[in-house]
Amino acid sequence: MTTTIRAVAAVLGLGALLAGCGGAPSAGPSTTGPSAAAPTQAGPDTNTPEGRAEADSIKFENLMADCMKAAGFQYVPHPQHYTRPAGNVAGKDPATVPYDVLKTYRQKYGYGSNYASDVYPNDPNVVQTYSPDQNPNNAIRAALDPARQLAYDQAYDGGSREARQPGDKKDYKMGGCAAKITPQIGTNANVTTDPAAQAAGAQAEQEFTTNAAVLNAAQAYGSCLQQHGYSVPSTKPGVIERTLEQLVQQEHSDHPVADKKQGLAKEIQISLDDLECGKAYEVAAKPFVEKLLQNGVG
Repeated sequence: MTTTIRAVAAVLGLGALLAGCGGAPSAGPSTTGPSAAAPTQAGPDTNTPEGRAEADSIKFENLMADCMKAAGFQYVPHPQHYTRPAGNVAGKDPATVPYDVLKTYRQKYGYGSNYASDVYPNDPNVVQTYSPDQNPNNAIRAALDPARQLAYDQAYDGGSREARQPGDKKDYKMGGCAAKITPQIGTNANVTTDPAAQAAGAQAEQEFTTNAAVLNAAQAYGSCLQQHGYSVPSTKPGVIERTLEQLVQQEHSDHPVADKKQGLAKEIQISLDDLECGKAYEVAAKPFVEKLLQNGVG
């Protein structure tokens, strides 16, 4: 699975819920008017993974508003927008971005999230950290008494979100409106239900992960990272190119530093080491990654 696809799959798969709530979903007293449509302009480009994710978020939010209204709660559609300016290459598979463009980007932003969002909070070329304060539903829910909040949580997702604790890996069963809506959306906008397309996607992924040139380049990629002092759990194509990025994400989440600029400087160095070690691999992987994207493998 490629970096771009995995990034969008994470957004949709981890939560149709997160697309609707951004940390804490919300509700309030019932209202009489029709649920507001999610604001869009020309609409997202559904020919891209990001565009499909955005279209699904819009649909999810509008369905959630209708479902919550039927349960007696107010809910304001609050879709997430995944399309970004052309200069924001964060999250794109490195194989799909020209080396010089990616190097210039990483020299300033690292991977384009994590510490970059801390240091450049208003830069459109950075993936911004989502704040629950941006979701109008959180304030609506907070105004409810405890009993109504509990009723809301049950209506929203069967209380699944409230049951989770920070760092909890347990899989909680989703219920409520979220369970009703998710099958209408699909947990991953990149997964097709067409058998022929599924077969083509599976074939494309197998070709990518078994190609001799790609495998050799991946091994060299891993050896280079190890020589730079990094741990490389797997050199599997489709996995190795995210190894260091995920390391930075984990460190930023679990052990944030007080000096954000210092954190970004470290992230930049790691991302550049990653770029140089993976240079030949990305060239070998490019035609396979492009084929995977065309087939919508998720």
